Amino acid sequence: MRAVPATTTVASGGVAALPPVAGDAPRTQAVAGTRTERVAVTALMLLPGALIVFTGFNAGGYFPATPAILAIVLAQILLARIVQARHPFEGLTLSTLVALGALAAYALMMLLSTLWSHASGRALIEFDRAWMYLLVLLLLGSVRATTENLRWLVRGLLLGASVVCLAGLTSRVLPNVWPTAPDVSNQRLSYPVTYWNTLGLLAALGIVLAFHLSCTLSERRPVRVLAAGVLPLLAATLFFTFSRGAIAAGAIGLVVYVLFARPRALLGGVLATVPPTAVLIVVAYHANLLDTVDPTTPAAVSQGHHVALVAGLCVFASAALCMLCALLLDRRLLRRSLVPRGMRASTRRAVIASALCAAVALGIALGAPHAIAHDWSRFISGAAPRGGHDLRQRLTDPSNDGRTDLWRVALNGFTASPLHGYGTGMYQTLWDRGRPRFTYTINAHSLYLQAMAELGVPGIALLAILVGAVLGGLALRVCARGPRRSLYGVLLACAVVWAVRAGVDWDWEMPVVTLPFFAAAGLALSPRGRSRDRAGWTPGARGRAILGLLCVAGVVLPVLIVGSQNRLGEAENALYASAPECATASTAARASIGWLDVRPEPFEILGFCDLHDGRPADAVVQMRQAVRLDPGSWETYYALSIAQ
Repeated sequence: MRAVPATTTVASGGVAALPPVAGDAPRTQAVAGTRTERVAVTALMLLPGALIVFTGFNAGGYFPATPAILAIVLAQILLARIVQARHPFEGLTLSTLVALGALAAYALMMLLSTLWSHASGRALIEFDRAWMYLLVLLLLGSVRATTENLRWLVRGLLLGASVVCLAGLTSRVLPNVWPTAPDVSNQRLSYPVTYWNTLGLLAALGIVLAFHLSCTLSERRPVRVLAAGVLPLLAATLFFTFSRGAIAAGAIGLVVYVLFARPRALLGGVLATVPPTAVLIVVAYHANLLDTVDPTTPAAVSQGHHVALVAGLCVFASAALCMLCALLLDRRLLRRSLVPRGMRASTRRAVIASALCAAVALGIALGAPHAIAHDWSRFISGAAPRGGHDLRQRLTDPSNDGRTDLWRVALNGFTASPLHGYGTGMYQTLWDRGRPRFTYTINAHSLYLQAMAELGVPGIALLAILVGAVLGGLALRVCARGPRRSLYGVLLACAVVWAVRAGVDWDWEMPVVTLPFFAAAGLALSPRGRSRDRAGWTPGARGRAILGLLCVAGVVLPVLIVGSQNRLGEAENALYASAPECATASTAARASIGWLDVRPEPFEILGFCDLHDGRPADAVVQMRQAVRLDPGSWETYYALSIAQ
């Protein structure tokens, strides 16, 4: 064989193949490393969506083991990024650092509150949840927010929300395909999250994300079509939860998105999604047997099949309309703006102001002030929603279902201890002491009021800085305009939805809806500049080693909580079985104490097993230990009184 000269010209391209250069190998390795890093970043953008699915099928992430597992996983991913990435913190900005500092201080105050609350077990579990949120914020905040990264994050969040919501909707309209066990308030859809209001909020967030993707010209057409198709299913899921707060928050989110993002394909998105969604909601509204305590009767199953058939047709119609609008309108919209070129900013503001004035005048003419005053009075009264067994009537009822009592107790607790509150996790004790009616309640159904009651002025101040930094940073990026305006607009809308709903429910304790807030905040607060050379703070070898050790140390408490909770679950299952197995329960309870000895529940189980086995004196000792670990709980005293 003859050797081919290195300077032979390539016929297809007319480019001469040059001989290899000594420096090409490191350059090739750098390119390969860059590609690997891009793939890793893309996978990181899809991680929040995957976490939505994981927490969605694990009671929304409410119970202690799930946030602890997530903290372990996130700490390991952060460790890998610190070790492997060339610039592991290139996305950190002042806004991100402010949010990180506020959240870190908030979590630290949770931990320090054990000094005056005397309930270390509750504080450690709540601290671990906040620690997990801090890891999410730091991990996503370390990445530079390119347009592609933002798009993958939005797609992943919608995909995760859609998987959870579609599973819930299927369990309601096709119970023979996806059977589920009866739950509390079974007439309201809560599977798989287990809490209807949280599932409703997840569906509302998904609706905002799907609407954005369906009316964004820069998005790929298959993604737009799929997003338009899934939107009616998300709306049906939201309806069957009968969550008025989630519906209102979702409506606010759509308004914020339209006003701030101003997507150029808005008309096409509305035409593609609104008519099919409206048809499906009307059909679901008339399927009144699906919102009863037993939605699996033969008549209810028949109605469910009818709703499922209409849902399939609406999905197809919405996707087809989106494709049709894209084919007919996209080119025209790309050539011209929806706003006439001759219309100045001042003219646009005048038009908007005139429209608002006309709307206000029309509302006054129709008696809106009197109706608002009446609804506000009923909301403040705290009465239960009207309608009895017909849940459809509650959708137009402004009552808050007794939340004002919960909020009043929280405010009273804040007034009694404004400097540092009563301690993390102590709202349940406050409610038990000052409740006006008998209801088993753990949370104040308001993140902000509960922070005031448990952590006082410092707690609510840190929380305000955290939420303000996120919303303010997103608003600044939306107002800066540019090609990412629509992406920042949808993230701002989702953040507003979460921030509003967190004020009237316990969404903080449900990572399935709070994780997306911190993930979106971390990435979206990244630099707005287009420079690809910005490296941010890049730690040296010693700095990476120190940060790696901190990541390893950060999994110690989550590991202890996972071990304790798993053994505690085994003990409870054995004790409360139809035939109590006290030997198994006692062994598991002692193992739980071995993992974490500051929780009263394992000692209570040991005490009840001692009573079951005829050792009341030993039971008294165990119950007294439970009282010592949580002296503010009436439940530990009740268990002690039984033993005595």
